[in-house]
Amino acid sequence: MLPIVVTIAVILAVLLLNAEQRPKNHREKLVVRLILFSVLFLSTLCLLAESIIPAGVQVGAAAFVAAFLVFRTLLASFWGKVFFQSLLILLLFWCGYLYTVTQLPYGELPFATLAVNRPKPLEIDKLKQQWLLGLPLQSEAVVPATAQTAALPTPGKPERSALSWQALWPLMEKDARIREVLQNLREKQQQDLTAFDNQLNATSVASTAMRRHALDKENVDDLLKENAISKARYKTLLETWSLLDRDEQAFSERQDEERFHVLLQLVTDTEVDESHKVEFIDYMVKHFAGDIRLFKPLISVYDRLDEEYPRHKRLNQAFLDLYLAKREAVLRGIRAMGKPALQPLLDYRNKTLPTIGYSQARLDDFIERQFGVKVRTLYQTAPAQAVADFLNRKKYPDIDLFSGPSFEQDYIRRTLRQLQAENRPPEAGEVLLGLDPVQWQNLRTALTGRYSEQLDKLLIAPDPAVRANLAWQLAYLKNPYHMPLVLELMRDQNPEVRRLAAIAAGNFAIRDTQGSSDPKFTEIIRMLQNYRSNSDAFGRAWAVTALANIGDKQKALYVIDLILNDGTASQSVVGDSAPTWHAEDKQALAGLVDTLKHTPEELLVKTQALNTLLALESPEALDVLLHYLMHVYQAHDSRPSIWRYLAPHLSLPQAAENVEDVVSYLAQTQGQGHSQFHKRQLKALNGYLQQAYEQHRSGEFFQLLNFLRAFDHDEYQLYLRQTGEHIRIMRAIEYLTASVPFWLVCWPLNLLIALFVSYLILPWLKLEPVRVGHSGNNRANPAAFGSAATAKAPAIVPIKIASGSGDEHEAKHA
Repeated sequence: MLPIVVTIAVILAVLLLNAEQRPKNHREKLVVRLILFSVLFLSTLCLLAESIIPAGVQVGAAAFVAAFLVFRTLLASFWGKVFFQSLLILLLFWCGYLYTVTQLPYGELPFATLAVNRPKPLEIDKLKQQWLLGLPLQSEAVVPATAQTAALPTPGKPERSALSWQALWPLMEKDARIREVLQNLREKQQQDLTAFDNQLNATSVASTAMRRHALDKENVDDLLKENAISKARYKTLLETWSLLDRDEQAFSERQDEERFHVLLQLVTDTEVDESHKVEFIDYMVKHFAGDIRLFKPLISVYDRLDEEYPRHKRLNQAFLDLYLAKREAVLRGIRAMGKPALQPLLDYRNKTLPTIGYSQARLDDFIERQFGVKVRTLYQTAPAQAVADFLNRKKYPDIDLFSGPSFEQDYIRRTLRQLQAENRPPEAGEVLLGLDPVQWQNLRTALTGRYSEQLDKLLIAPDPAVRANLAWQLAYLKNPYHMPLVLELMRDQNPEVRRLAAIAAGNFAIRDTQGSSDPKFTEIIRMLQNYRSNSDAFGRAWAVTALANIGDKQKALYVIDLILNDGTASQSVVGDSAPTWHAEDKQALAGLVDTLKHTPEELLVKTQALNTLLALESPEALDVLLHYLMHVYQAHDSRPSIWRYLAPHLSLPQAAENVEDVVSYLAQTQGQGHSQFHKRQLKALNGYLQQAYEQHRSGEFFQLLNFLRAFDHDEYQLYLRQTGEHIRIMRAIEYLTASVPFWLVCWPLNLLIALFVSYLILPWLKLEPVRVGHSGNNRANPAAFGSAATAKAPAIVPIKIASGSGDEHEAKHA
C-alpha cells in the first residue's frame, strides 16, 4: 500500500510542477500555483500533525514535499539550491523522527521494503532442537545388573595362632618400622614377665614354703602317700598353684592382646614402608580374619588411598601397581571377614556418599559382587533434555547486495555454526581418533564386565585415543557408578579427553539436592579455571553445559552470570547467596572471577552458557539474561548508533546478537509458568525498565519493552498506556542523540551532490531546465535570462533615403 501512495504523490507533484512551467496566461499560471501551494501547505500540516494523521497519508505528504524540494533544488540559483536542499534535509530529519516515535517499540518487520537482510521473526515451532544433557545415545549399553548371588556364608571363626615372638620374627625382618615397634614391645613385655614371675614365686614361697616349680605334682602326691604332709596341706598346695597358674595364663593373654593392638596400629601406621604394607596386611588377615576389630584399620587404609596415591602418583605405572596391590589386599581382608563386615562397610559407604573418590568405584563394585547389595549412588542418570538451537535457525536470508551490520552478524553466526559443528558429540558407539579395533574391543569388554585392574590401567594409557574412547564409552553407558572415573578423566592432560568427559558428566544429575557437596560442581569450576588454551574452548563449553543439572541452581546461575559478564561479580543478580556457601566453593569461584577478568570467555562458551540458561528451567534465568543484556549495553554500546534507525532490528551489539532470540524465547515460555514466578518476573522487568529510563539507556529500554510484549501482552499494553508520553520523549531523545551527527554530515554531502548534478551533469547532457522566478528588463538584455537559441531576434525597420530639400520637406511632413 505504501509504495502506491508514494507513487501517486510523486506523480501529482511532477504534474503540478510541470503545469506551472508551461507558457500560459497570467490567470492560468496563478490557478496552478494556488493548487500547488495549497497541496504543499496541506502536506506540511500533515507532517506536523504527527500521530493525528494516518501513517499512509503522512508518507504520501512526505513524498510530495520531497519531490517539490528536489525539483526546486535543481532549478534554483546557487543560494536557492542551498536553501531548498537544507529544507530537504530538514524534511528527511523530520520524517525519520516521525517514524521513530511511532515505533513503540520497533515493529516486527521495520523497513520491510528497504532492509533486504532483515531477520526473520522468531517462530518457536520451527526451531531445531539441540541435545545438551543426558544425550539420547540410544545405546546398546550393558549396565552391570545388580548381583543376584546371595551373600557369602559367614566363615567359621579361625583359631588365633599364638603370637609368639618366633612367629613375629619374620615379620619384624621385613620392615624397620615394624621391627622397631615390636622390639620395643618385646623388651617391655620381657621386663613385665620377669617382674610377674618374681611376684608369683614370692607368693608361692610365702604360702607353701617351697617353690612352685621345684616339685612336680607327682612328688607332691608321693609326699601325701608317705604322710609327709597332711591332706589339708596337700589341698592348699594344689589350690594355690592353680590360682597362680590362672594368673600366669591371664598375664600371658594380656601380653598377647597387647601385641595384637600394636599390630592393628601398625596397619594404619604411615611410617611403615608401602612396599611391605601389603605383606603385613596379608599377614594380619591370615591370622586375625575372624576378628571384626580388624575392619576399622583396614577401612582406614582404604579411605586414605586417594590421599596417599593422588592422581599425579597414579599416573606413574609403578605407583599404580602399588596402589592396586594395597587396595586389593584390603578388599581381600574384608572378604575374609564375611557377612559381619557388611553393615560396617555400608555405614562407611553412606558416610562417604557426598564425596566422590577414585577408589569408590571399585568399592561399590566389591559390595555388589561380594554381598549382593547395590549401594545408592550420589548421582543418577539424567533424562535426555534438548533446548532450542538458535544458531542453526536461518535468521537472515542469503546476502545479495547489502552489507553492514546484517552481514557482520550473519558472519558471526556462520562462524559459530562452524564451531558448533566441530564441537558436536560423536555418534553413539563411534570409534574416535582412529583407535585400533583390538584395543576398542578390549576397552568395551573392560567396561561392560566387572570392575577390573585393566580399567584402572586404561585411565593412564599412554595413547590419548584410548583415554578419549574410554571417556566417550562412559558417556555412552550412562552408569552412575562410573562417576568417579568421569571426574578423573575431566582432569586428563588431553583437551579432547576432557571435552568428552565433560559431555559424560552432563549425563548425570545429582540425586539429592546437596549443592554444597556436589563434587561435579567443584570439578567444573576447576576445569573452567585451569584450562584456558584455545583447544580447551570446546571442553569448557560442555563443562558449562553440565552446570545445568547440578544440585544448587543458584550456583549454576551465578557461574553463568560470571561467564557472560567476563567476571564482573559485583553486578551479579544472584551473587547475594555466595556468603552462605562453603569455604572451598567460595575460594574456587574467587579464582574463577580472577581468571575471567584477565582472560574473557570466547563467544562459543558464552553461546553455550545461553543454552545452559534455557536448560536450567529456573525462574531466575530471565533475570540473568536481562542483567547480561544491560551489562552488554554498558560495556559495548554506550552511545546509540544510527544503524539502530536505518535497521531497527540490529539494536544489539554483535557479541550478544543471539541474546535477543534467547530472551524472547524465555519470555514466551516462562511467562506461562507458575503465577508466583510470573509476578516475580514482571517485577524484575519493570525494575529494569525503570532503571534504563532513569539512566537514559534508551536502546536497552526499548529492547526490554520488546521482551515485555513477548512476556505478557496485557501488561505491555497497560505499560504503554501509563507511560506512553515518557516513551515518546525517550524515543525523541534517542533519535536526536543518534541521528544529529549523521544529518550534519549528510547535509553538506547532499548539497555537493546537488551542485554537481545541476552544474555538471545536466549541462553535459544538455538537459538544463528553464529557470523560473525571472526579474529585471527582458527587452534590454534578453540573453541574460535565457540561452542564445531561445532569445528573440531584434526587429528590422526599413529606412527610405531621398534628396536634400525633398528630404527636409518630407522630414518635416513626417
